[in-house]
Amino acid sequence: MRRLSLSLAAALAASLIPALAGHGAAVASSKAPARTAPGLIGDFNGDGFADLAVGVPGDVVSGKDEAGAVNVIYGGAAGLTADGNQLWSQDSSGITGTAGTKDHFAEAVAVGDFNGDGFDDLAVGVPDDDPGSVTDAGAVNVIYGSAAGLTSTGNQLWSQDSAGIKGTAQKKDAFGRSLATGDFDGDGFADLAVGVPHDSTATVHDVGAVNVIYGSAAGLTSTGNQGWDQDSSGIKGTAESGDLFGRSLAAADFDGDGFADLAAGVPGDNPGTKNDAGAVNVIYGTASGLDSSGNQGWTQDSLGIPGTAQAGDNFGYAVAAADFGNGSQADLAAGVPGEDLSGATDGGGLNVIYGAAAGLSSSGAQYWDENTAGIVGGPAGTADNFGNSLAAGDMGNGSQADLAIGVPGKDISLKDKAGAVNVIYGGASGLTTTGNQQWNQDSPNILGTADPGDNFGYSVAVQDFGNGTPADLVAGVPFEDTSSSLADTGTVNVIYGTAGGLSSTGNQRWTQGADGILGTADPGDQMGAALA
Repeated sequence: MRRLSLSLAAALAASLIPALAGHGAAVASSKAPARTAPGLIGDFNGDGFADLAVGVPGDVVSGKDEAGAVNVIYGGAAGLTADGNQLWSQDSSGITGTAGTKDHFAEAVAVGDFNGDGFDDLAVGVPDDDPGSVTDAGAVNVIYGSAAGLTSTGNQLWSQDSAGIKGTAQKKDAFGRSLATGDFDGDGFADLAVGVPHDSTATVHDVGAVNVIYGSAAGLTSTGNQGWDQDSSGIKGTAESGDLFGRSLAAADFDGDGFADLAAGVPGDNPGTKNDAGAVNVIYGTASGLDSSGNQGWTQDSLGIPGTAQAGDNFGYAVAAADFGNGSQADLAAGVPGEDLSGATDGGGLNVIYGAAAGLSSSGAQYWDENTAGIVGGPAGTADNFGNSLAAGDMGNGSQADLAIGVPGKDISLKDKAGAVNVIYGGASGLTTTGNQQWNQDSPNILGTADPGDNFGYSVAVQDFGNGTPADLVAGVPFEDTSSSLADTGTVNVIYGTAGGLSSTGNQRWTQGADGILGTADPGDQMGAALA
């Protein structure tokens, strides 16, 4: 395999990522809505409403092109508001590190309460940072929450060259390209999983790895940190060139034992001889943290899983986890955005594997795509890439979690790759077509206008920002042109949940430099490339 040679990634580089070609913006779809540790709702100021972190990895900082930044918009009783919003970069006062050209700060973001103080904290992936002058080895900045919101006090910068951290920073490792949080050891502090999808061994390139850094009363600490890959003792699979282990991450309690478990997407895995068909590894939590005991490897060729593994499917390119029903444990959704459907190459699909007392099980497993009977928005089109991004949470229409599915390549009103998001609601038996929806910028009353190449749904997030108790949907539109001279500045749409499910009532659209949001919209900013 070639570096980033996934059929989908090649298509994305050509058609979805003109300003960050080869850097594949990560999707912040990798956490469960159920709180597996205190503070896993994204509430940075402790007011009871989730806050929104929006990655702007192409932002120009101090004259440095594509250094990257993150906008933070705070929730409230009426939903998200510009009041007190923040803009962070590695050149923000007091933040560790220095903004560099093409660092792509905030290409991934994730939230969790790493120090257990009741305020959520923000982890920011900087996958092309150069720690110790190692080109594109990658790093992660951590900014801690407080009653006043995020503050530089006690902030941290982590890389594989940080003291005590497993592994060694190597050229183009991309440490921080994906992130997930969960309490893997059940001690009440959130822990951070960091994807390093281009990590290499001495002889095999881009096999991928995941570093896990554990929380404590003092915040994240190197004590007991771990490094995982498919060559770790006891882990299913074999590390091979181009596997990209850890390209996506999700954390949730799949076996209901009180410890969060980790799902790591391996979209370049080759089950059998099927190049880039993809896989997902699942490592279970214990009182001592993640442990290889009982770990699993899943593909579309696993017994009982609907579908068939095929070259270029990229199963596991995105993952999300939540309790969709069909039992009390969390369940796993794995995007298959390179799935070829009848008449629709790379139309995309999605597998759901349900949790049980013994962990994830093929019993009741499902497969979804745009051609599934009853799904709104079909039929599937070529390069729709259904399943390119995923996020989960209870958006109403029942008490179970629901699944948001990015379809960024979807043509809307004959507008090529304008993009859409499908929402499938949970039920007592799991996900069901009942009440399912498709949203885009041409949906009635939704702010904005669907335009060619917008890629609405390139990233998605689900959190309760206020304006009612159900969770709300955020769709990143990183290639939105906010004017004829501002190409790919990006924006985010917010659609609020109600008892009956998502509704256009009160929906919002946020852009840098507008409606009080900090920053200046510039060409290539790609605001909304990552969300949490």
